[in-house]
Amino acid sequence: MIFPIWIPFHNEWWTFSTFLFIILGFVGFSDLSLKKGWISPEANRKWVHCLVGLSVAISPLIFSTNLQPIALSFIFIILNTVAIKKEIFKGIHSQSRITYGTVLFPFAYLILVLTFWTYPEFLIISLLILAISDPLATQVGQDTPKQSKFKIWEDEKSFKGSIAFFTSSFIIIYLSTHFLFDYSFIYLFGISLFTASGATIAEATSCKGTDNVSIPIVSILFLIGFQDNFIINSDLQSQIAFNIYCISLVIIIFSIAYKFKSLSLSGYFGGLIMGIIIILFGGWFYLYPICVFFILSSILSKIVKKTSSFKTKEANRDIIQVYSNGGIGLIICIFDYFSDPNLYIIPIYLASIAAATADTWGTEFGKYSKKRPVSIYNFKTIDHGMSGGITLIGSIGSLLGASVIAFAVWLFSPISNSILFAIIFIGFLASLFDSLLGATVQAKYETQFGEIIEIQENGATLISGYKWLNNDMVNLLNTAFAPILMVLYLILFNTPL
Repeated sequence: MIFPIWIPFHNEWWTFSTFLFIILGFVGFSDLSLKKGWISPEANRKWVHCLVGLSVAISPLIFSTNLQPIALSFIFIILNTVAIKKEIFKGIHSQSRITYGTVLFPFAYLILVLTFWTYPEFLIISLLILAISDPLATQVGQDTPKQSKFKIWEDEKSFKGSIAFFTSSFIIIYLSTHFLFDYSFIYLFGISLFTASGATIAEATSCKGTDNVSIPIVSILFLIGFQDNFIINSDLQSQIAFNIYCISLVIIIFSIAYKFKSLSLSGYFGGLIMGIIIILFGGWFYLYPICVFFILSSILSKIVKKTSSFKTKEANRDIIQVYSNGGIGLIICIFDYFSDPNLYIIPIYLASIAAATADTWGTEFGKYSKKRPVSIYNFKTIDHGMSGGITLIGSIGSLLGASVIAFAVWLFSPISNSILFAIIFIGFLASLFDSLLGATVQAKYETQFGEIIEIQENGATLISGYKWLNNDMVNLLNTAFAPILMVLYLILFNTPL
């Protein structure tokens, strides 16, 4: 099928203006409906979500470029942000819980039209899932008894709602791909089952409306990944079997980690999605370094907990911690797939994983220190467990962690020694950067009893740093800093691979 299939006006800005007017009409009518009490607030919100979602889903059918959809998404990101702050247009906002879904919806649309405009069929399907399946799941699950509900992350879900979401997603994908592509029944069934499963996990694992982003992005990545990796061709049977083996391996690894309480439930499902996407777009070479990081770091954490004198509460990695350590690597992996071939992206990815490993191992090894850590900023002694502190044994642990990633890469790939040493040095340097952020700008609070903590609690007062800059954000910046250093290294030294 050739896109767009219909251009309403020769000047597409007239189409844009009409499109904008229609969507604003939906928003205005929902506000009027709420004030008049024609339908319940939640039903009102779901209907406008569905209508707006269906409207933007057809954008590849009527626009020849993504310029107008990009402009549309920016307009509604700004309008919806203002609406939340000024408490206007209440018809599009949830009345029963705090959610930022109305801002995240156009943000997700922006990502889709910016990144995947050349996949119009899949863009339409992913937005249809968000427009139809998401409100349907809410509608089906809203009357479910409390005991039949569950919570993976923060938002409460129901089994009936999740079943409704999966079923409707499967039907949408199957019918759409049947209409848009010339695939066999088996292939249509496979891509529908695979994508509907990923989308259902994304919908169930949400916090304050984040599923408005995760549903369409996971859906389109699974659609593209399945299409590119599971082509029915006798010459590719071995590759398909290997992909299935890798996905099975990821499921087994994360299931074991969840069983041994290295992961929370949200971390488990978030890790599954991350691992599968890395397999689809990066393959084994991108998968095994992050598996080395996760498996060895989890084992190390268990050993340290049992053998060190420094005792902490059981800390299962949740979805935020999973993505603060591996999210940048995931983005680099996806970028590599959709960009022109460039071998230098691989060491940039490895630098991010080495930084995450160095930071994690530095923290764990530091628990063996008999001396109190000193602040990397002013070299004053601080309590064990406080961010920004360094110890000799912790620094050795950081260096060892980065070296483990470099060694794992050396075992399976012909990367030059200079790049391997750069991975070690940059990973270690990034862990020091993490400590510097922890000592200077990471949020710290004082409780009513004078205790200094790093997680906000009721009654605690912010005494240093920025409220939004917690330990997870520092870890994310750490894993972003290392790739920047690697880029600078590759540019300055023009190092061969």
